[in-house]
Amino acid sequence: MIAGRLVRAACQRHLTDLQTGHLRGLVWRPDEAQRVIDFFPSILRLPERVDADDELQGDDAQDADVPQPFVLAPFQEFIAGSLFGWYTVKGRRRFRRAYIEIAKGSGKTPFAAGLMIYRAVADGERNAQVFFAATQLEQAKIPFTDAEKMVASSPSLRKRFLPTVNNLAMPSTGSFLRAISSEKKGLDGKRVSACLLEEVHEHPTGLVVQKMTAGIKGRRNALIVEITNSGFDRNSVCWHHHEYSRKILGGDVVNEAWFAYVAQLDTCDSCHAAGKLQPSDTCMLCDDWRTEGPHWLKANPNLGVSLAWEYLREQVRIAIEVPSEQNIVKRLNFCIWTDQVTVWIPVDRWNLCRSAALAALADFRARLEAFRGRECFVGFDLSAKIDLSSGQFIFPRPLVRAPTARDVSDPPVRAGDELTRAIDVLSFFWMPEETLQQRAIEDNIPYPQWKEEGWLFSIPGPLIDLDAIADFLIDEAERAGILVRGIGVDQAGATAFVTRLRRHFGEELVTEVPQGFRMLGSPSKTLEALVVSRQIAHEGNPVMAMCIGNMGKEENTWREIRPVKLSQRKRIDGGVALIDAICTMERAVEVKKPPDYQMLVLGGSR
Repeated sequence: MIAGRLVRAACQRHLTDLQTGHLRGLVWRPDEAQRVIDFFPSILRLPERVDADDELQGDDAQDADVPQPFVLAPFQEFIAGSLFGWYTVKGRRRFRRAYIEIAKGSGKTPFAAGLMIYRAVADGERNAQVFFAATQLEQAKIPFTDAEKMVASSPSLRKRFLPTVNNLAMPSTGSFLRAISSEKKGLDGKRVSACLLEEVHEHPTGLVVQKMTAGIKGRRNALIVEITNSGFDRNSVCWHHHEYSRKILGGDVVNEAWFAYVAQLDTCDSCHAAGKLQPSDTCMLCDDWRTEGPHWLKANPNLGVSLAWEYLREQVRIAIEVPSEQNIVKRLNFCIWTDQVTVWIPVDRWNLCRSAALAALADFRARLEAFRGRECFVGFDLSAKIDLSSGQFIFPRPLVRAPTARDVSDPPVRAGDELTRAIDVLSFFWMPEETLQQRAIEDNIPYPQWKEEGWLFSIPGPLIDLDAIADFLIDEAERAGILVRGIGVDQAGATAFVTRLRRHFGEELVTEVPQGFRMLGSPSKTLEALVVSRQIAHEGNPVMAMCIGNMGKEENTWREIRPVKLSQRKRIDGGVALIDAICTMERAVEVKKPPDYQMLVLGGSR
């Protein structure tokens, strides 16, 4: 069977314990292992039939909604048998903690829910308390709902359980299964017989794990099961338990009560010998998530059963074409731990959106004049004193969906990123005259050349003059006859600037844009979708291309994203200002349809 290095290590641990475990007080009881394995198909019923890659026909199609026996896959049999088949010489179960890291779609949540049901009904324990725990109740209810459905679908189980809200009670024994969360101190005072911790990689702190673990001390055969995908936070409880599990499987740490099963892609032997723990995208011999093959089964042991090959192929295709999706797919679908900050929009993809017609105009005033009568949203990212500042002017226009608007090889916009408009962009940059040369040397960037070519303005003196930038917007907008409908400004150090613009354009048109995930998440995704679908047109400003190339993407647990520097010396002001402008456009209560005008030939679409 195809299996990753750490899965093989878990199996080898079992085989070694069969030979030498008795010397350390361990007892293997194959009857108990077989008992839990048989429990699933004989007692549990899956409420929905799963046929990942096969189209149901005839009688199979008619039976698709009929509850089916829960037949375990081999990897699930190994986990269940290990957890309930190993004992100590004192008659207690060996494993009290289990860390299970497997890719999304492998059926780990209903499987773990089944383990919790088994723990509640099979031991004959009175007053057993079995919990489904997470930081938020909605998250905890995901596996609990699976348990509810399996109980309701099983003729023998539904006679024993009394369902109420977020609770399955067993009146005959006083036991229950319950969904709980850390909200409103919901984890305190629990006497835990068993607990399923759902999606540990999404836990912002270790509070839930700590509270539930503290509750098992008085229980004879208590069991904590953590199920998860891979994450990105190297300070999280999930990463610490991933590393701890890896060390146990590698023999660096001994903990007889900790079960570990980590399914992931492998490094090649050379990279592994060099101490690398994750497969490299640049190594020809490491497992490559981008190339379909049997190695995909290492992270997805239920591929072709509960997870369709076609689904995984589609996820990989999108990730290759949409750079910001790569880390999500690597983590969720291939159990590769990634960095929080990653490269975002490749410069070559940004350059594909350059409008030859716009770039051919004589200077910035001619380009502004081309948008006379058009509605405009402006975003500013301003330096405090001596660095680069940027203003981005965006002009909404109707989407172009004709075949000529995009090359047939271009990727589609991601699901959920349906665009309602396209935009044209003009980029402006400022830097103090007296620091221009020094910044060029320090950054190794040709700022003086860009100034001579008209892509960058210098402001007299050693410091940035925000009044001069405000004057530029006011004067040039009036001269070109563009209709400013919204201005977004990063509020840091720009109070006087914001006040000045509000006095001129009106209080309601000028907004401050906080730089957190909540505010920047949606416009950041919009920018990416616009670039990928080539529904953005720009004049080819090289300063802006530099900013786009320096801009990384940071994401949080909830998959919200925001721009961030790839390194401290990298300038991303233009990209941030563009996102601020898009944010202002999206926040506008109503944007009137632009008046009739002669469209420029932008991006080859008009």
